[in-house]
Amino acid sequence: MSYNNEEFPGYVKVAGRITVLTALVGVAVFVVAFIFDIGNQELQRVSAQSATTTLTVLNTPPVFTVGAYEVVESSTTTPTNSGDIVQWSALGTDSNGAPYFLLICDGNATPTANAAAGPGSLGTQPPDCDAGVVQWGVSTSTVSGQLATVSTTTTEAAPFAEQNNWYAWVCDDDPFNPRCNDIPVQGLNATNSSPFAVNGRPVLTDFANNGPVDPGATLNFLSTSTDPDLSGGEDKIYLVVCQTNTDYSTTTNTCADNFLASTTIDLLSDASATYTLAAIVRDDTYSAYGYIVDEHGHEATANPISANFIVNNVTPTILSGDIVLNGGGNLVLTIPAGETPSSTLDFTIRDGNSCLNSASTSEITGYETAVFRTGVGTSTCDTTAGSYDPNNCYGSQLPPATWNLSCNATTTCASPLQDTMEYTCTFPLWFVADPTDAGPNTPAALETDTWSAAVAGADDDFATSSLVITSSPVELASFSAIDIVDDEIAYGAVEPGDDTGTLSATSTAQNVGNTGLDQEVRGDSMCGTYTTTTPCPAAPTSTIPASEQEFASTTLAYGSVLATTLSSTTDIEVELDIPKTTATSSDLWQEGTTYWGIAVPVAITLAGSYQGLNTYTAVTAEDADW
Repeated sequence: MSYNNEEFPGYVKVAGRITVLTALVGVAVFVVAFIFDIGNQELQRVSAQSATTTLTVLNTPPVFTVGAYEVVESSTTTPTNSGDIVQWSALGTDSNGAPYFLLICDGNATPTANAAAGPGSLGTQPPDCDAGVVQWGVSTSTVSGQLATVSTTTTEAAPFAEQNNWYAWVCDDDPFNPRCNDIPVQGLNATNSSPFAVNGRPVLTDFANNGPVDPGATLNFLSTSTDPDLSGGEDKIYLVVCQTNTDYSTTTNTCADNFLASTTIDLLSDASATYTLAAIVRDDTYSAYGYIVDEHGHEATANPISANFIVNNVTPTILSGDIVLNGGGNLVLTIPAGETPSSTLDFTIRDGNSCLNSASTSEITGYETAVFRTGVGTSTCDTTAGSYDPNNCYGSQLPPATWNLSCNATTTCASPLQDTMEYTCTFPLWFVADPTDAGPNTPAALETDTWSAAVAGADDDFATSSLVITSSPVELASFSAIDIVDDEIAYGAVEPGDDTGTLSATSTAQNVGNTGLDQEVRGDSMCGTYTTTTPCPAAPTSTIPASEQEFASTTLAYGSVLATTLSSTTDIEVELDIPKTTATSSDLWQEGTTYWGIAVPVAITLAGSYQGLNTYTAVTAEDADW
């Protein structure tokens, strides 16, 4: 029943008189009337009488104007995550205008309405669910006709289950007869009616990965994980992996700046995810944090578990196309009996761990290289000093005194995203290095061959790649060169009209090039006044023509049909058949001897010392003579 103290300021006193004093006055009147009647000895035995009527009007309970409903649907398909609230609203009206409470219980046993201390304390004593019933919640005192709201915070433990029935009442706290409505409400419709559903957290017990892995490889993140919910089917779970544990968002269920991987398929247990590493990653240990979340966005209590992964140190690599020998041009020798400098080698070393290591120093720390005749191959010619052969194999482990290879980096490593270092080298080649060009007398085995370079890279962990051979070999040009050991052909003393008798004077030719060697010769006339700038005059009495000299590759009698007459105008070949020199030491150079003789014309009348000059030219010997 409703009481308005402002409209009825004396309501309490008046109410007392009506209900108590009125009754006493009635009794008194009755007694007085009785005495009066007795005193008058029934003077008036028949008279009109009256009876005062009394009634107590009981309080009526409030009623639902709008039935209770879940403010946000909580159902199997849209459950409320544990730790979140379920909220109900309803619109109740009290016929007496009294305030009311919205009460939510898990059973339909009639609740207990509690009485306020008095009419002036209305709205202070909320109702209680039956003693055997879980009370989900009760609203604060709500003005009749206004919306009441009540909520409860769910938990993982009892009394909350996956599915939870609820029943709603509206109750008042009338001080004399507090009431709740008779029939509970269980929601307006199927989307926000009883029961409400609680989504339990998934369970994460372990997180790991299958590392170590190489840059560019796929890393598998693994978890031991389940979900306890079964109502409506087991919840799907997902693994989210972040590189830090500071920016995971429970709203988006991911990490803003350090995301690594997440589950991409539906899984009911042991969720996993894959992460493909970038092609360039420094070898190091990297952090990873695993988070398990279910299909309703609810996270596991154990989130996150850390499982660092390791990126392997990988061996540097070289592409065959990144090795360029002598700029792509033929190798050329120019120094007889020595080393021709300044051939070039350019190459690029790549490293999947970057050129900059985790300490911000060089990841690519070295190289090995070999320059060789291609047919020899790296199985015979490696970079070690033991495989060195000046004819066909030069390795970077040789001391500079033997092979002065000089290499310098032409790029600077400026970023961990850079994986290459470029180098350029210069090197010499000995005069004995095998030719491979298509010369007229080059042996077929050499003519079909080429020269190559091979490079291996090394890193700061001493990992060294295998030798990679250039995809663009080049030719090494034939270089025929001759060195005459003695600078004089000494014929001795011969009278005019006489000759040396035999071809007994000699000249020794050394092969100081890279081919088999013959020689061509021609000569100047001899006289007493000869210099290289002042040839002999055409004076028959004082000049001995060049044609008086004869030569052969063996000793013969002067004038033999096998001897060859020297010409002053035409180079004439001497078949010395000197084999190709294969050693750099001069005492091992291949040699050949030419035998000389001379006749002094009878017309010579000027006695004395005669001089002239014979010229030798290197000629490549036939391939069979190499």
